[in-house]
Amino acid sequence: MQNVYELILKAAGSDANVIILGESGTGKELVARAIHKMSPRADKAFVPVNCGAIPENLVESEFFGHRRGAFTGAHIDKTGYLHTADEGTLFLDEVGELGLNTQVKFLRALESGEYIPVGDTQARNSNFRVVAATNRDFSEMVNKGQVREDFYYRISVIPIVLPPLREKKEDIPLLIEHFMRLYSKGKQVPIIPGRIMEILYNHNWPGNVRELQSVLQRYFAVGNFDFLTMNDKSKKMETQINEEICDDLVNLRSAMEVFEKRFILNALNQNQWRRGKVAGMLGIDPKTLYSKMKKSGFINRKSGDIARYR
Repeated sequence: MQNVYELILKAAGSDANVIILGESGTGKELVARAIHKMSPRADKAFVPVNCGAIPENLVESEFFGHRRGAFTGAHIDKTGYLHTADEGTLFLDEVGELGLNTQVKFLRALESGEYIPVGDTQARNSNFRVVAATNRDFSEMVNKGQVREDFYYRISVIPIVLPPLREKKEDIPLLIEHFMRLYSKGKQVPIIPGRIMEILYNHNWPGNVRELQSVLQRYFAVGNFDFLTMNDKSKKMETQINEEICDDLVNLRSAMEVFEKRFILNALNQNQWRRGKVAGMLGIDPKTLYSKMKKSGFINRKSGDIARYR
């Protein structure tokens, strides 16, 4: 994610238009707000617009505003999103839902900041910056004729691709800590058992960050993770160790190995699988602990996945 953070910082320092690409739930609006808050426009409006929620016949009025009497139901003058976003940031969420006609009308405003409210003859100006987002393949939409090429290039000056959470599992502990502190609201942050941390880590997260956030909100509501339908590898570890104890132990060495597995697993659970704390608690070198965890099957021998919990 380091390259994403660097792009966010560069985008914040620039006034160029940005498009954020990623699956649903990857945090596109959070990135857009971060760019705005770190930009010179931070003290002006951040105007979020769900492009897919605006009826086609009202798009022009919503963006550009209208004069009284411009159409049936237009009883008063109304300003649009471009007026509200003047000197600020216009966030076009699901920008791929804008129709070709709307893209044409929007191009002039993108190029010069100039637009004409519906039913008016006088041009207005707005100094706005566009940050757009979509979960669709925007370049493929251009190839299919669903997005104008000139519109695509205008809003895609700085592209930021957000990877799905399943591809950036090293971010899960940091996200969990962030949301736990957020929802604790100044109270003592509850400790998530190491077994549950491993479950959260190994889940595929098809809903990405939004799904993780929802799971943690439920944890604060019900106090447990019993509703999770994940592959509980930690429980399998505990079961395997218990079965080993019940097996006939041929010698003292094998009995000590089984005891050591149980002892290390308990220490890991108590410290949320943070190897540094566990090593200090057990009075051994972190490298020694890592070797013992790998030998005991607590770490994937090929990828070293659980080693990320420090």
